Amino acid sequence: MKQILITIILPCLLFADDRLRLKKADILESKVISGEKIQFLRGDVEFQKGDVWLNCQEGRYKEKKEVAWLFKQVKVKQKELTLTCDTLKYFSREDRMVSTGRTHVWDPDYDLISDSLIFFTEQDSGVAIGRVELVQNRQTITADRIEYVKRPGQDGVSYTAIGQVKIQDSTRVASCGKAIYNRTEEVTILQIQPEIREENRILSGEKIVLTYKEDELKNIHIPKQARASTISSGYENADADSTGQRPTLQFKDVMTSSILKGYFIDGKLDSIRLEGMAATLYHIFDDSVYQGKNETSGDTIIMQFANSELDRIFVDGGSRGVYSPDTLTKNSEYPIIYSANQIDYRIETEKSDLMGDAKVRHGNTNLEAGFIKVNWRTNLLYALPKAEADTLSQPIKPTITEKGREPMVGDDMMYNLDTKRGRVKKGATKADDGYYAGKEIRNESDEIFYIRNSSFTTCDLEIPHFHFESDKMKIVQDDVVIARPIILHLGQIPVMGIPLGIFPHRGGRRHSGWIMPAYGENRSRGQFIDGLGYYWAPNDIWGSKFTMSIGDRQGVVFKLNNQYRVRYKFNGSIYLRNQQFLTGSDDITTLGEDRKSNFMVRWAHAQVLRNHQSLNANVTYSSNGDYNRTYGLDVAERMDQKATSNMTYTKRWPKSKNSISMNLYSNQDLLIDQKVDPNSNYFISPTGAGTQLNIVNRTLPRFSFRHGQSNLIPTTATNKKWYHNIAWNYGLNYTNKDRQYYESQWVDSTEIYDWERDENGDPVDTVYKDNGWIHTASINAPQKIFKYISINPSLSLRSAWVNRTFEGLGYDSTQSFISEETQGFAARTTGSFSLSASTQIYGIFPIPIGPIKVIRHVASPSIGFSWSPDFSKPLFGQDLGYVQAYTDPFGNEFIHDRFSGTMAGSTPRSERKSMNFSLNNVFQAKVLKDDEEKKVDLLSWRMSSSYNFAADEYRLANLRSSLRSKVAGNLNLDFSVTHDFYGFDPETGARVPEFNKNKNGLITPRLTNARFSTGFRFSGTRWHDTGKKQDPTDDTTAVEDDLSGPGLTNPINTMKNTLKGGKLWSTNVSLSYSYTVSNPLNPKETFWVNTTSSIQMTKNWRVSYRARFDIMEKDLVNHSLSLYRDLHCWELSLNWTPGGLGQGVYVKLNVKSPTLKDLKIEKRGGVYSRSPF
Repeated sequence: MKQILITIILPCLLFADDRLRLKKADILESKVISGEKIQFLRGDVEFQKGDVWLNCQEGRYKEKKEVAWLFKQVKVKQKELTLTCDTLKYFSREDRMVSTGRTHVWDPDYDLISDSLIFFTEQDSGVAIGRVELVQNRQTITADRIEYVKRPGQDGVSYTAIGQVKIQDSTRVASCGKAIYNRTEEVTILQIQPEIREENRILSGEKIVLTYKEDELKNIHIPKQARASTISSGYENADADSTGQRPTLQFKDVMTSSILKGYFIDGKLDSIRLEGMAATLYHIFDDSVYQGKNETSGDTIIMQFANSELDRIFVDGGSRGVYSPDTLTKNSEYPIIYSANQIDYRIETEKSDLMGDAKVRHGNTNLEAGFIKVNWRTNLLYALPKAEADTLSQPIKPTITEKGREPMVGDDMMYNLDTKRGRVKKGATKADDGYYAGKEIRNESDEIFYIRNSSFTTCDLEIPHFHFESDKMKIVQDDVVIARPIILHLGQIPVMGIPLGIFPHRGGRRHSGWIMPAYGENRSRGQFIDGLGYYWAPNDIWGSKFTMSIGDRQGVVFKLNNQYRVRYKFNGSIYLRNQQFLTGSDDITTLGEDRKSNFMVRWAHAQVLRNHQSLNANVTYSSNGDYNRTYGLDVAERMDQKATSNMTYTKRWPKSKNSISMNLYSNQDLLIDQKVDPNSNYFISPTGAGTQLNIVNRTLPRFSFRHGQSNLIPTTATNKKWYHNIAWNYGLNYTNKDRQYYESQWVDSTEIYDWERDENGDPVDTVYKDNGWIHTASINAPQKIFKYISINPSLSLRSAWVNRTFEGLGYDSTQSFISEETQGFAARTTGSFSLSASTQIYGIFPIPIGPIKVIRHVASPSIGFSWSPDFSKPLFGQDLGYVQAYTDPFGNEFIHDRFSGTMAGSTPRSERKSMNFSLNNVFQAKVLKDDEEKKVDLLSWRMSSSYNFAADEYRLANLRSSLRSKVAGNLNLDFSVTHDFYGFDPETGARVPEFNKNKNGLITPRLTNARFSTGFRFSGTRWHDTGKKQDPTDDTTAVEDDLSGPGLTNPINTMKNTLKGGKLWSTNVSLSYSYTVSNPLNPKETFWVNTTSSIQMTKNWRVSYRARFDIMEKDLVNHSLSLYRDLHCWELSLNWTPGGLGQGVYVKLNVKSPTLKDLKIEKRGGVYSRSPF
């Protein structure tokens, strides 16, 4: 604005002699007002200054100042320029006119109308204010204010339009807050919320630059926050409704980016270039029917137009898009998500080319390739490693992946997203742990695939060590694989074939199918087949496994294992087993003559009920224990001769701390008939009268109620009194027992005892039933005294309620004491009292040693007193009546317990007044590691003993000490000793009730037991290229037990590798030393060493050796050797135990894959040859 004013005023100052002259007026009247002469003019007034002529009907003129006012029909002419207005004030010296009242100025090149105008005559320019309208070059510009100038030789004005600017031509309308037009450069700059509308298209941004050539738009540039939108419309579907109308749809297509550049040809939009975070949203119509929307984004998007319609979209750099088909016109319910380095989308044909790292995802299906062509009309994908004309990109083989399935790879691929059908040439895929390949793979549906010239292997090499070939293969996903014929190749050599094969294909999930057996032969069983059966999985809740094993010298074993599970509710199993033992005769017709059978049922059930309830059951029934005893693989299994059943229901009330439980229990001895049979190897010979052997022991039921620890006087106060810490608990148990047993008796005067028998010699059983109530309660009051000492007095009571007792009747003629059962309620209450005190003492040793900065010693001394009365004697002067005193014929006092043999149990008859004391020491260190302080336990040392004031002798208990430390975080050291304060008889070695003293008369505790144990590991790392990743292949066949020595585990079930990848060798050693001198004349000493060593001989060979040594006896107790050879997809193993419990040998060559676990060669001997079923 300032430049325009200076440009206009300067010529006026240089030519001041060119004055404004009044040419004519019908009436002229001069007046002096305020000392200044003013001419009042009326009727055809005319002024002239140079080439400027001014006309009006009324006017005023100050000649001295050369200022004129023109009113009514004002008109100004300057060459070809004309100006009209209602009122005009002319400053002649400044060549400036100010017009008001709907001013209109025009010349052959432009036309301007406004409410007021400041016009400069020396240079065609001015400032138009209020409802300004400028017309030039087929454009109409409206604004609140326009500053313009027409330079010499130009056919239009340059202008700056401000406020509600609108620029309109024949096809488009631009609006903004400010517009700047340079006529020389033919450039228009739109600022302040600029927007351009052309037909149904809108462009906007922070700023818009329009470039023209010969008044025709050539380019549009939006440098920031570019946005373009277009309205598209069509029909919802192709069919009309009942009224003959078709529902219409209207959408907004949107394009956004940091920068937008538009290019025009002959005034029509040719292309748009979006740069920087470019994105488009385009709605697709086919024959005016809506098909869906396509969202695309990338670094750069180029859009080409034909006949003002979008024709092509090209996306470059980080290209990504989402095509969402319309659910009414398309069968697809999922959007199609795609990405590539470049995307070329052709609107007319609805086809896209995805070039470079192309990816398409549709629902659970993913397709990746170097090049993908997409037909959006048919949803057909065609994938190649790269485009045919592409010579620069790296090829990426087409790979299709579906959720829950392994990827499928091929040389080229065609896939229909709607039908889920496709074709793959030279395809390959992985399923479970196997690899399938074929010359051509087609799918009939989402679940069925056909493979021509197929192969299958579990070897991952390009040329596998073995594979199966088939001309035709059909795969039913999550069901079966059918192939015909099948030929096994080792290397590339065909070995054997079968005409047809059917295999399970369930991806590791439960499914129905046959269970393949194992075949073998040994001395005891003869030729046998183990594990032939069928697994039935009708649903996700239930599964049944039926197997059978047959040995021609032994018999048949049938097993049925049913498992059920409803998540979050209940689960369980029902297991049935039946053995049919045959005679072992060579004559098949006589096998069943001396047949024996065994039957066993086991039910396990666990159920969580609502409101803190649960139900658990474990029920077992067996006809006898012959099977476990005869065919158990280990000692633990062979010793299992009990049929135990247990069922428990519980209910809790957490808020009130109450709970109840109901239990049913049964325990049956499966060997009881052999234990009372004199001809059996398991016969138990009684050594006295009254010995009992349980046949069945039942508890029907056992009911219990418990109230948990609660405050006797509860409070919510912050400052609690001492009595608020008093707590109590209570328990109630009701037990109803039912016991069936055999009892021994005296047979004759030779003091021979036998089980009670009838006249036929059969054992006579006795049934015993009893029940009773047991109440328990305790109260304690933990307190702190002197701030640092904790004390806790406690009182415990136990009350037994029974329905019978045994009253003593004295001695009979044989000098045997006689008692009889008395029915009726009887109660007995016992109890005990204890008081304990403890504290902690801390000590700090600021002794820096290496990384150790400080050592802390925590000493925790404790002392306690407990008292349990002798309830056979009067208590506090009161005779409780629990026992009866008698004198035998020899004058000795005899105590008869009325409650012995009842649910109450024997009455406590020994008083105990005991004081126990202990000291626990913990040494800790604060260690600085990696600039962080950590607390580490160095050593713990505990000592304890007690003193019984009520004992007649040996009042002081042994002193027990234990010390434990962990060295370097891996080596555990355990050391424990026991010292006796009393001496011993030097002749017999027996303990005597006198303190052990030294020569000076001081009590010296003597060592009676010491034990030391530790365990550690050595290992060495093999040299390897650090740039290569190690392959820690697991050995599935090597045997390892823990360091504590051989257990009762099944050696077949504990095969595993202990040597991790990268280690050359590893040795685990455990030592246990024990020294016992309870009898100093007969000290006992044991020293055991257990070791397990593994050596990686080569990359594929491993050797493991395990041994247990008795150092004191210099004896090798047991040992075993394992060899393992990794054959890539095969493995060879040898497990050999030369002697001992697990003696045997097992050699196996097998495929690693569990899918082909039956493709193996094996040889068993010893314990390994026994049936695992």
